[in-house]
Amino acid sequence: MAVEKISAILQNRTPRMLSGEKFKAAAVLVPIQERADGDYLVLTRRAEMLNSHQGQVAFPGGRIDPRDSSALAAALRESQEEIGIDPDHVRVLGQLDQVTAASNYLVTPFVGLIPHPYEFRLNPSETAAVFSVPVAALLQPGCFKVEPRFYPPHRRDPIYHFYYQGWDIWGATARIIIQFLELAYGFVARRNPD
Repeated sequence: MAVEKISAILQNRTPRMLSGEKFKAAAVLVPIQERADGDYLVLTRRAEMLNSHQGQVAFPGGRIDPRDSSALAAALRESQEEIGIDPDHVRVLGQLDQVTAASNYLVTPFVGLIPHPYEFRLNPSETAAVFSVPVAALLQPGCFKVEPRFYPPHRRDPIYHFYYQGWDIWGATARIIIQFLELAYGFVARRNPD
């Protein structure tokens, strides 16, 4: 990975910010690792007992609390709470555009380089699993799929999915990945369902 290239791309652009009073503010870390065989994104599967997004694949993160000094601070705090990533071990490369999640969350994603290997410590009350996906696999034909959205009635944007070794990475997480891959790897997402 050209870490410097990705950092420069993210630092030399202004992330798109969304607005709306109905949204709850949240932030996620998009952890990336450099390995001998390429770059990997680190993802989690949320615990089944959570109040929202149970069992879904997601980046580590969550709601921004009043005690958090910034969205980035929230993303780093949540990443440490959920899978044990020490904030001092994260080299923040930059911020992506905000995305909405479910019907009431506004998520600010931050890309951060973390060491490999890394000893993750899962909080079982929040996280059921942690896994890594090679960026090269996400770029392969057939990994990315688009389906029409029928609910809620006021939304007609499609639902995006990345499929990797039995994992279905979809929704806001897939939209974050699309944006990251487009900026950093030249990915061209097909935006309409077949």
